[in-house]
Amino acid sequence: MDGEGRISQLPNLSQSRSRTNYKHVSNVGRRIMAATGVLALSCAAITATAVPAWAAKKPVIPSQSQVDQANATAHAKAVQIGETEAQLAAANAQLDKLNAAAEATVEAYDGAQAKLAAAQQAVTKAQAALSVAQAARAKAQLQMNQFAADSYRGSSNVGQISALIMSGSPEEFANREATLSAIASHRQGIINTMKQAEAAQDFAQKSADQALSDQQTASNAAQKAKDAAVRAVNDQASQVSQIKTSQADLSAQLAVLKGKAKNLAAARAQGLAELAAEQAAAKKAAAEAKARQLELAKEAAEKARTQAQQVSSNSGGSNSGGSGGAPLDTVVPGTGHSVSTAAQRAIAIAFAENQIGVWYRWAGAGEVGPTVTDSGTQNIVGYDCSGLTMRAYQAAGISLGHYTGLQWDIGMHVAQSQLVPGDLVFFATNTSDPGTIHHVGIYIGNGQMVDAPQTGEQVGIHNAFRSDYIGAVQP
Repeated sequence: MDGEGRISQLPNLSQSRSRTNYKHVSNVGRRIMAATGVLALSCAAITATAVPAWAAKKPVIPSQSQVDQANATAHAKAVQIGETEAQLAAANAQLDKLNAAAEATVEAYDGAQAKLAAAQQAVTKAQAALSVAQAARAKAQLQMNQFAADSYRGSSNVGQISALIMSGSPEEFANREATLSAIASHRQGIINTMKQAEAAQDFAQKSADQALSDQQTASNAAQKAKDAAVRAVNDQASQVSQIKTSQADLSAQLAVLKGKAKNLAAARAQGLAELAAEQAAAKKAAAEAKARQLELAKEAAEKARTQAQQVSSNSGGSNSGGSGGAPLDTVVPGTGHSVSTAAQRAIAIAFAENQIGVWYRWAGAGEVGPTVTDSGTQNIVGYDCSGLTMRAYQAAGISLGHYTGLQWDIGMHVAQSQLVPGDLVFFATNTSDPGTIHHVGIYIGNGQMVDAPQTGEQVGIHNAFRSDYIGAVQP
């Protein structure tokens, strides 16, 4: 009974095992299909997301038109400097000409002054001679007047009678009378000569006075000519000085424009190289990921077939599997403590982006001061790199020092893979030595930052992952 009974139950047991095996095989098939579908979706997702992930970190690349425009602007400034050099040469030539004319005019003035002095001496001598002649004439006139008075008081007849009485003969009388007449005539001659001398001296005095007046007029004209020549020389020298100042200012502008054009060209070349490298890396990563997923799909399919074979031969068993992998290294490269919130970091970014277009000024922190621009040095607002980051976080209520070394030491150091918008990114001449840090910017995501680059450039958005990148800090 027991044996028959057991034998009679075998067909039912066989049917039960068949149904169980069928269910297991069906479950395994569904698992294989599900695994294959998941893997297929994973491959598709990797393929679809690989390019956007790469595109999100596009480097900032200036356009060729921007580079060409910068070069054209620098060339135009160089042409302008050439024009000022021609103006300066012409102004110097005119200055030399005016100096020569002024020298001749000054010499003429000196000659006129010498002639004026000689004329003044001549007038003085003429005045002295006239005084002597006038005195001699007055003396002769006095003697003549005295002689006439004596002759009048004695009367002519009395004189003649006296001469006749006193004479011994008529001939002696005639001689005495002739002598008296001769004396009177001689004295009158002297007086006439004195009058002529006085008249001549008077004429000489008048001539000397006229010569002095004419020479004074000539001297005044020479003085005016000298003053005008000196003014012309001074005005021309001032013009030369202004041209030199303008030329120096234009040269400074040209240096800034050349630097800007050079930086744009270098940034474009570097950006294109980085873009090509990233595209190649992304393409390679996508291909490798796809190949890996296909390999995993094959392994999963093979495992599923093996499980199916096991189920078909043995109704017992287990279907298990697992997966795992080592996580990426996200170890923080330094110590420290962050006090900023995401909202504060957003405020800092907003402040920095509002300063885009402001010119760089050494030691600047938003105050007005002498700042080098592409139009020359102007008294305007400017920032240096640490001044911009300090003011940005000050707007968010966090105090940072105005020095890259201080900002490096404040906050929590984060790895490049852990950067979030608002973190400070630092750059050094030796990326192994924080003591050589020379620049800082505010990370805004997608491999970009807002920073104040250097003299002659403006606050803007630039590549954050340069070759001199040393690390980052979250304030």
